[in-house]
Amino acid sequence: MKYQLIVCGGTFDLLHKGHKKFIKDVLSFSDKVLLGITSNSYISQFKTSDIEDFEIRKNDVMQYLDSINAKARVEIVSINSAYEPLLETTFKPQVIGVTSQTQKTARELNKKRKELGLPELEIVVIEMEKAEDGDLISSTRIRNGEINRDGKLYVRKSWLENSLKLPQSLRSTLQKPLGKLLSSVPQGLNPDKTVTIGDITTKSFNENDLNHFISVVDFAVHRKKKFEKLSDLGFTENIETITAENPAGSITSQLFAVVQKAFSTKNRKIILVKGEEDLSVLAVLLLAPLDFIVFYGQPDEGLVEVRVTEESKKMAYDLVSKFAS
Repeated sequence: MKYQLIVCGGTFDLLHKGHKKFIKDVLSFSDKVLLGITSNSYISQFKTSDIEDFEIRKNDVMQYLDSINAKARVEIVSINSAYEPLLETTFKPQVIGVTSQTQKTARELNKKRKELGLPELEIVVIEMEKAEDGDLISSTRIRNGEINRDGKLYVRKSWLENSLKLPQSLRSTLQKPLGKLLSSVPQGLNPDKTVTIGDITTKSFNENDLNHFISVVDFAVHRKKKFEKLSDLGFTENIETITAENPAGSITSQLFAVVQKAFSTKNRKIILVKGEEDLSVLAVLLLAPLDFIVFYGQPDEGLVEVRVTEESKKMAYDLVSKFAS
C-alpha cells in the first residue's frame, strides 16, 4: 500500500454501488482508513429529514465492509462539522480521498490545516460511479425513484419510445391486488405524496377532501363510460389536466411520458387517459419517488394501497419487463 492512513467521509445515505466503489477505491490506497459519516445533527443543518438515521447508515457501511473482509482496516467516526476530526492533532493521516464534488472541501481543509501548523494532506480524487444512463448514481436519484441502488433505470429507454402490450400470461397476476386491501379511504395521509388511480377511487378521495397530488382517470367504470366531466368526480377547482392515449391492455410511451411530467413539478395534476387507465398503476410505481402511496380500486373487494418502496418499484419493473413491445 502507498499510505498508512487515508481519510474520507460522506453521508452514505441509501448505500449504493457508487458508495461501494468509493470505499473499495479508498481501501486500495492505504493499509488503514478513517471513514467519517455525517451525524444526524450535522445533516439537519443543510439536508432534508429524508436522510436515513446515522445508525442505519453506519450499519450498512459496516455490513458492506464485512462482506469484503475489510472491517478490521476501517475505523468509522461521526462527523459533526465540515472538517472534523481533521483539524485535530490526534489523527495523523497522509492523504484524503474525495470525489470531484468534494475536492473543493479538501482544498479548504488543507488551508485550515496549514493555518494551524498541521501538514497538508495529499488529495486523491476517486472517480464516481455512473448509472445505466451515464449520469452519476446518487442517493437523491434513488429517492426520486429514477434508479435503483445499482444504478439501473426503473424505466427503460425503449419503454419511452414504444408501446407495451400486456401478455396473456400476466393477466391473472395483475387481477390480484398489488398491495394492501382496505375497506375505506385511510386518514392521516400526506396529500403531496398521494396518487389515486381510477374514477371511483379518485371520487372517494375528493369526497374526503384529501386534495391528493395526482389523479389518473378515464371517465369509465368496469370499462363502461360513466362520467362526462371532472366535476362529476368531485373536482371543484381548476387543476392542470394532461391527457394520454392508452388503449386497453397497454402501457403506451405517451402514458409513461405524461406520468413522468406529472411528477416533475409539485403542482397538483389530473391525468386523463383516453382509453383505459387500469395498467397505469405500473407506470406510476415505476416513476414515483420513494415514500409516495398509490391507491386504486380492486373490483368487488375494496381499495388497494401500494406504498412506493424499492421493493414495490422492483416488482413493477419485473412485471413490465415481461410485457411485449
